[in-house]
Amino acid sequence: MTHGRSRRGVAVLVALVALSSGCSVSEEDAVPGPTGAAYEIVPEPGRTIEATLPASVSGLDGYRIAAIVPDTSAASVALLSAARAVASANGASLREFPVDEEGEDPVGAALDRALGERPDLIVGLGGGVVDVFGFESAQSLDQQFLVVGAQLAEPTGNVTAVVWDGATSRGSAAGPDGELDDASITEERGEDAFEAGLASIQDGMTGAVLRLG
Repeated sequence: MTHGRSRRGVAVLVALVALSSGCSVSEEDAVPGPTGAAYEIVPEPGRTIEATLPASVSGLDGYRIAAIVPDTSAASVALLSAARAVASANGASLREFPVDEEGEDPVGAALDRALGERPDLIVGLGGGVVDVFGFESAQSLDQQFLVVGAQLAEPTGNVTAVVWDGATSRGSAAGPDGELDDASITEERGEDAFEAGLASIQDGMTGAVLRLG
């Protein structure tokens, strides 16, 4: 797996592609989601649709989730608490991979450890994971990823994201959809986002950006 300088070089390339393609999608451009329990398949990775909150999330007994925790900020703590609550309520197992901020490539090292566990899903908590996920997810197309409270500038079909007002970061590759506000990242909002993202993945609709109203 590639680290350090190569990763940063790819991040710059992704940034140039994102900026040249004008991929930012505003709330007004979001495509309405279906009214039923399941999402329709969205063929274009990165397309933004309105999130549909499920009545419940099914099929998670024994489902293995690895959560990458980028830092100890209040936002990350809130999202981690949300991940724990949703996993516990639905019978999924959750392994946490906190980032060692002293390392040369801290998020990448945590992601390497998670990939080594071969979980059913790797979850990134907030904007701190975006730059690394943007490269590594494209190198691991057989692994499903979920980004909560942020989105990738150029996602592949195996990366689903859930965003909402104040939590739309695209990392260093492109501008967010509106102003960022860490105060918008709460445990309750995180639980809604995890449930919407998990339900979408379980329904087979991956690669889209789900926007909570």
